[in-house]
Amino acid sequence: MKRLVFAGFAAVAVLAAVCAYGVRCHAAVGASEVFAVEIPKFYPVVDAHTHMSATEECYEMAVKTANAAGIAVTVNLGAGSGETLAKNLALGAKYPGRFIQFCSVRLRGDEWKAEDVGEQIAQSIQESHDMGAEGFGEIVKWALHGRINWDDPRLEPMWAKLEELKMPINWHVGDPSRYWRPEGPFNTLETASYKDRMPLKQELLNQQERVLERHPNIIVIASHSNYLVDMIPLLVWRFEKYPNYYVDISASTEEWGRVPEEFIDIAREYQDRMLYGTDAGYREAAIPEGGTIDTAVANFKAFHLAHFLFLGTSQRMIPNAFDGNYGRYLIGWKDGYTRYAHDGVALPDDILEKIYYKNAEKLFGISVADWKPEVPVSFETKAAWQDRPPATGSR
Repeated sequence: MKRLVFAGFAAVAVLAAVCAYGVRCHAAVGASEVFAVEIPKFYPVVDAHTHMSATEECYEMAVKTANAAGIAVTVNLGAGSGETLAKNLALGAKYPGRFIQFCSVRLRGDEWKAEDVGEQIAQSIQESHDMGAEGFGEIVKWALHGRINWDDPRLEPMWAKLEELKMPINWHVGDPSRYWRPEGPFNTLETASYKDRMPLKQELLNQQERVLERHPNIIVIASHSNYLVDMIPLLVWRFEKYPNYYVDISASTEEWGRVPEEFIDIAREYQDRMLYGTDAGYREAAIPEGGTIDTAVANFKAFHLAHFLFLGTSQRMIPNAFDGNYGRYLIGWKDGYTRYAHDGVALPDDILEKIYYKNAEKLFGISVADWKPEVPVSFETKAAWQDRPPATGSR
């Protein structure tokens, strides 16, 4: 009998492990999962980190979300070059003042090996700048995936062009350090572990450091807090050494939620160098099966609410914005991923204003302080956390 009981527990443990990392379904928190116990204060927010498909439907989705959640300006990263950039610029122009477009390049295979690869990218940046692009990026994990090292001399024309044009670059170097550890029930990853198969994170950061030293005038927006939440002394070093070094907090509030005291200290000390961002993906896939654009908008609004509650309230047990991202409190499993929660840090108004929009105003040369949506922003509330309805999906 004891053996049967033990076997039963073992089977449950195996099932939990499979549920934790057997299915890769890294999704954003939905409308049925987040409620405001404490109402966050309204600010005209600039979302400095989003991704959009160049379609009427996706721009409509983004604008409806922005109006519902209080997003004054949306920065579209990876808007492409040439015809793709032209299409994004035209779609954004239908909503004057609501979008900023960052250009990007797409090289394949042996194109990365070309001796003049940096000159090609620099020429593309110049052409995109002339078309109306206001930044470059998000450039993602080039060195991690073996395309080209960040400090490769062939990229010097690219860095020089960004300095010349004073175009901000949104720069994604690596991932949280846990990606270099083995995957397990409580270390769920979007991809297989980098352990023994990818360059070390420190080498990637060293490459980035050498570029920053050579090109101190580059305006860098390090995406996802440069994923230095678990290497805070290095983040402080960067802020202190490089006056043009900024971070967006997209896809990293979960990481910060594990060390809230450190986040508060960093936000106080470097409040002029932090930007609100979410990594929201306004794409066709965001519309759930059988749903509509309005269904997707409700989910994106809740996604923003999860960020607002963390930054601006003292609410407890706020679900992480992304399913599976490691957090402070393990609250269950959903669709093959662990679900975590954390507590709000209730930053003061003067710091929130800078993170939400004032720093972006200076960086992008815009003015949104007086912006308000036609319909005042409101969020669904619940008297207490435990009163919320269950989220969809398995737990």
